[in-house]
Amino acid sequence: MSSFFQHPENAYLPIGQFPEYQKFVYNFDYITIVSILTFIFFMPSVYSFVQMTIFYEKNVSRNFSKEIHPFVFKTFLHMQGCGIIYTILDFFLYRIPSTSIVTSYFSTIRGDSIIRYVVAVFYGFDYLSQLFTVLFCFIRVLVLYNPRKHLEICKWIFVIWSITSYVLSFVASIPHITNEAMGLQLDIPFQYGSMFLTTTFAYGNGLQTIGGFIFSFLVTIAIVVMTSMMMKKLKGLKFMTRNSARKAKSETTLTITMFVILIPALLTQVLAFSSIFANQFAGYLILIRPILLDCRVNIVSCYFYWTYPYFRKNTVSHSVTVRSLSSNVVP
Repeated sequence: MSSFFQHPENAYLPIGQFPEYQKFVYNFDYITIVSILTFIFFMPSVYSFVQMTIFYEKNVSRNFSKEIHPFVFKTFLHMQGCGIIYTILDFFLYRIPSTSIVTSYFSTIRGDSIIRYVVAVFYGFDYLSQLFTVLFCFIRVLVLYNPRKHLEICKWIFVIWSITSYVLSFVASIPHITNEAMGLQLDIPFQYGSMFLTTTFAYGNGLQTIGGFIFSFLVTIAIVVMTSMMMKKLKGLKFMTRNSARKAKSETTLTITMFVILIPALLTQVLAFSSIFANQFAGYLILIRPILLDCRVNIVSCYFYWTYPYFRKNTVSHSVTVRSLSSNVVP
């Protein structure tokens, strides 16, 4: 068993080249504990997402735009749904294999294995999750700046962006299908036998690494810009309308949600930049990456579901009349 600071043998080499992996015996270490804990913390986000989806399906036939903007909500569900699927595939391709529990099984993986399709879907949902994040932030800002005539605009933006996103993500994922599946031994701080599943297209492909970094960087820039626009607009808004308390609470939830999205995105860029110019720390970055992914998926889903006032069953709509203090009062 390798120590925390000792490089394991065959780091970042295909395990299929070394017959000794076929007789590898699982070694329990802290990576298994981390994987179990991340799975436990992942469950509440799945529950929250399912509950929000049920809420949407029950109310989609009626006009609930006064409670929550339909396209903000619909885009949020697409964004989180893609993120959850991406996380599930991350467990299958990275987190479980990194525990070394399936190393002997995948040591004889064939190049035409179905794993290459799983890897392609993994990357596809990664791209979709980021593209729908941009769409969510954009529609959120659009509604703030154009509160009256936005439903038809949002509808066409959602349709065009969704179709374009699915097509681009599919096209970008095809090269993984046309290449071979493989398993790679991880470097420190992982032990000997810890591995992850990928394809020969991703293995040692500097062009894809740089392309992925540029794509993620542009997504982050877009989120930063739209978050700034949101904050600028919110400073001039006063919620002096019906249900003003609930309206203010819902706006606060949406605002904090965008910040929760932004912070992991910025940290991910730091990690991605570091992985390009500091390869010796790549193993540590791989270990930290799921934590940022979980912050992005788990916290956003749970926070939005548990704090957005319209998901609470016991909320009752009350009309509130607000009179200006400068009004003339007749004695």
